[in-house]
Amino acid sequence: MKKKYFLLILLLISFFLFFFNLDSIRSTTTQYLTENQKQKIRELFFGKGTANLFKKYKKYGKMNYNQAVLPKTQFLDINLKEVSLKKLNLNSGNSKYNPLSIQFFLEQTGEDVVLVDAKGKIFFINKNFINNSINLNWTQINSNLQFKNEKNSSTRDVLILNNEIYISYSDYDAEGCTKVNISKAKISKEKLNFEIFFQSADCGPELDAGRMSFYKHNGKEGLLITTDTDLGGRQAQDDNSSFGKILFVDFENRDSIIFSKGHRTPQGLSVENKIILSAEHGPRGGDEINLIQFGQNYGWPISSYGEPYLRNEFYKSESSKNMYFYLKNHSDQGFVEPIYVFVPSIGINQIIKVPDNFSEFWKNNFLVTSLNGKNIYRILFDNDFDKLIYHEKIFIGKRMRDIIYVKNFNVFLLALEGSKHSKVDERLPSIGILSTNFN
Repeated sequence: MKKKYFLLILLLISFFLFFFNLDSIRSTTTQYLTENQKQKIRELFFGKGTANLFKKYKKYGKMNYNQAVLPKTQFLDINLKEVSLKKLNLNSGNSKYNPLSIQFFLEQTGEDVVLVDAKGKIFFINKNFINNSINLNWTQINSNLQFKNEKNSSTRDVLILNNEIYISYSDYDAEGCTKVNISKAKISKEKLNFEIFFQSADCGPELDAGRMSFYKHNGKEGLLITTDTDLGGRQAQDDNSSFGKILFVDFENRDSIIFSKGHRTPQGLSVENKIILSAEHGPRGGDEINLIQFGQNYGWPISSYGEPYLRNEFYKSESSKNMYFYLKNHSDQGFVEPIYVFVPSIGINQIIKVPDNFSEFWKNNFLVTSLNGKNIYRILFDNDFDKLIYHEKIFIGKRMRDIIYVKNFNVFLLALEGSKHSKVDERLPSIGILSTNFN
């Protein structure tokens, strides 16, 4: 009997020693096993399918090594709260590339956030939703803004200056050609009576850019507006074309000049103390951040650090298959080099300066939103804006086309796109509220 008790006690001691030293035993054992042997053991305990998933997660998880996930970033805890826009019934954008993308743009005036959807519907939303997201107090504003081609035309940006609202948009004619269009109206909560502020003399096959910003050039006040080019990029180097450019339109005469050229699709624009930055869609592996200077050429479609998406269509001979399609240098051709290029591409969009009072940890930083990447990139340039010192990738999980900063609440608002035909609320468009803390 005593022998049985002794064996039982010994067994229990062995069990506890094994249990409390399991990590040490496992760690020691794995040092002597090959990766194939480890995989066989996982398959024995979890099944082949689950074991393969573990293997995949382990391999690809290291691609984002040490990346923090909200609410944490590298040096600061950030909160993201979403406010659904389901009740606003926003219209989808141009169905040409992304039929389910619900595009909209954000601005602010007084106590309201101004939201303009892809088809020109305009909403004023009281800013109190930032503190109380349950109470979304909004009004749809009547306006005379109408597109000739409702199916394919689309809003490209909204800007408020001096109690006036400016909206840029594409508007295709019967031949499928659109001009660069900007309409403006005096701010009113009753009705917005728009008039044409600027319309280019020439037209192009599309206008997927159209980002606007106030600027003063040679003593004249006006707007900078970005334009894109045709698929082949021919217009970007053509001084007789308004497309593939950044234009300056002065308020007094409403005349336009080419401020810079050689652009592909600059959908982001930031102006801070005469520093002009553009965030520009490149081809595959070629999204750029550029420092914009008057009269300069940025190289498209001659130079790019990306390559065509439809690669095989451009390579007709066997010899050309081993060559780059675009030149991989800008300066040797007399073009301006980008400050930074994202390889792979992120679907780059708006770029905005972080105000100093947002956080000591983010002073002198910029934020860049992305579409397909579904991340915000927090970036720091050197003092001369010649290079990028660092960037931190902050995963949001939704496409972001626009971002604004609301000073009196010390938050960023994100235009989070959704899926038009989804029945899941979380996939509907929403406003993201990015802040350092919430009450």
